[in-house]
Amino acid sequence: MKTKTICSADSPEPAVSGAPAPRTGGSQSFDAVLDAAHAEQSGERFEIKPLSASPTEPLSRPVSGTATPSLKPAAGAEAAYREAMRKPAVEPGGWAKYKDDQLLRNPGGRHYFPEQKQVIENAPQEKSFFSRIGKDLSSVFGNMKNFVGNLFLGSSFLYRDRNNAIKEGHQSGMLGSVAGFFKNLAGALSFGAFHPGEKAAPAGFKNRLKYCASKLKDAFLGNALVGIPSAANHAGTNLVLAGLHLAEVMPDATVGNFDAGRKITTSIFDNGHVLVEYITDVAPFGDAWLRVHASNVRKLQAPVLYNLKMPEHYTGDSRWEYVRNTPFRKTIETLGALLADAAAIGLVGQTGFSGNRRLQPE
Repeated sequence: MKTKTICSADSPEPAVSGAPAPRTGGSQSFDAVLDAAHAEQSGERFEIKPLSASPTEPLSRPVSGTATPSLKPAAGAEAAYREAMRKPAVEPGGWAKYKDDQLLRNPGGRHYFPEQKQVIENAPQEKSFFSRIGKDLSSVFGNMKNFVGNLFLGSSFLYRDRNNAIKEGHQSGMLGSVAGFFKNLAGALSFGAFHPGEKAAPAGFKNRLKYCASKLKDAFLGNALVGIPSAANHAGTNLVLAGLHLAEVMPDATVGNFDAGRKITTSIFDNGHVLVEYITDVAPFGDAWLRVHASNVRKLQAPVLYNLKMPEHYTGDSRWEYVRNTPFRKTIETLGALLADAAAIGLVGQTGFSGNRRLQPE
């Protein structure tokens, strides 16, 4: 088999022996490819190579074997390509993160499997009648289990850490908060002589006094004012979610047999799940309500502003540790919590509850 070389240049050059004369103009490279294709049909092989700037370099070069020459990108282009491949997918927006956090926290999301700690999009079992009904009933059972847990010693929930990994957390129940109140109160009144969870009692009068103040704060603010109402809020959330996903059984058993029906059902009940979580979050003593009303006396940061300045990921405080506190979340939770405050004030006014009312004669 003969080998001929086609020179791809934009200026006329002497024709190589046995090769067609190169054409001038901008279409020369394309014509060279056509010549190569024509020669291949006639049993000849062509090697396309750029012309050398040096007139002494031979224009033709024998091709050894049948290996096809590889094209290597420039070093800079290759580095840029590899850097682009290392970058993660497009960062989800605030709504996507918020919805994902809310569907993770309690059982119920279509693509969320708390037992496996996984999120599986378009799982094959979604098309199975019994798998869909089983998933709904499992969500009902899971929420009822959390309801009972939040009434007593607490319940578990899922969240994403700063590395986007799904982790498990635990929240205290009402009975657990009551037990914690008396435990902290006993530690405070005994000035550390009773110190559950501590390796040793505080030494010295000053340290015992600090221990007493700390435990009183934990008892009245942490357990009584926040812990018990928050546990009641969580229990109410689980009860409503259990009813919501019980209602999902019927559409999943009927229209859920069709792709369009499943999409509509998933959209309605997943968004309904998120709405329930949001309303109970911004209600008084809900998780979002506590974040919005948090303050920092040492840094002179008032409620609302303190939460708005918090980063997306923050550890060391359970109010922020288990959520991605994005600007979107801060905005909707701040508005919702302030509206909840206004509604609570209006409700108190409507009921006539006031310590300054004068006694009316009968």
